[in-house]
Amino acid sequence: MQPTTEQQLLFNLIKASLWPAQNNAALPAGSIQVNWDEIISLAARQGVLGVSIDGFARGGRNTKMLSSLPKAQQIRWELSVKSQEARNKRQREAIKELVALFRENGMEMLLLKGIGLSENYPIPSHRECGDIDIYLYGNHEKGNQIMEALGVVVDKQGTKHDNFFFKGIPVENHKTFLDLTSGKINQRLEEHLHKILLEQGFDTIRIDDTEVRIPTPDFTAIFLTRHDITHFIASGLVLRYLCDLGLFFIRNASSINFSQFFQILEETSQMNLFSAFMNLAQKYLGMPVNSILALPYDENLSNKILQDTINIPKKISTEDLANWWIVRRKVVEALHLFRMKWKYDLMDKGFFYRRLSFSVLRAFK
Repeated sequence: MQPTTEQQLLFNLIKASLWPAQNNAALPAGSIQVNWDEIISLAARQGVLGVSIDGFARGGRNTKMLSSLPKAQQIRWELSVKSQEARNKRQREAIKELVALFRENGMEMLLLKGIGLSENYPIPSHRECGDIDIYLYGNHEKGNQIMEALGVVVDKQGTKHDNFFFKGIPVENHKTFLDLTSGKINQRLEEHLHKILLEQGFDTIRIDDTEVRIPTPDFTAIFLTRHDITHFIASGLVLRYLCDLGLFFIRNASSINFSQFFQILEETSQMNLFSAFMNLAQKYLGMPVNSILALPYDENLSNKILQDTINIPKKISTEDLANWWIVRRKVVEALHLFRMKWKYDLMDKGFFYRRLSFSVLRAFK
């Protein structure tokens, strides 16, 4: 894939933001003519608004290029990042309150992904975060009851987690780490994750004066990779996922048992996708080429994944879907599924047909 001028500039801003020492010549030294509205919109869709704007300051070549950015677009960009910082702050406050609340009730909370991953970023508050994922060590139902006692409505329809809003922040209360209804690969990986959790325990981060548990690097290596592969197959990646992967694996390389990790990837047919993800992070986002992660990759697959990522279609809102005639909804779902068949086939030739059968059965419920 040959990126457009705007796409390439976004890549270069990310490079200069995340790894400025290795990418000090990524940004042009002079003024440039680009469609800044397109760049800002693309950064928003890809979850890298904060990361990309940091490239101006961290890239060391910001003065003349920044002058190319019209004031109105600059203000719009900065205000969006300020809003993101405010959401990040609210999330951190919610996490502190959840930890305290569960500890008062004799429970510990493990924080998955999200704010824990943001600690790998040069400016943690500029990693876009969605919901808060928590694991209560088998006490998810007790956690639900604590929420319900506070008047919080808990949605218990999920297969791997229950959902509720706490202080306006969406929270996923995990029963399991992965969706065990999705096949044997997730079941095997779930066993590995529990084994690591039992043997290694947890690491911690601090949010102000609160100590928060996060998984160890060996756990996160498996969990994060599987999470991103699942998203890639179901709905597509965004650049934020590749940033997460690149930063996590570089920052934690000395703490990961790569021999065991690669063996698990091979056994679960994930090595080809992981290698492609690493290649994209290195080639387009500036991730340093660590000798352990300089993996053989399929260039055609990498290009296809990048094109799928950059050209991710606009999501249809839940409200619009609800107003569609049910037959139209099912036809659109079926067409989307067939368009994604090539992704399912990367994992397991029978995976697509199992997913199709599941969708058909669900349609008649």
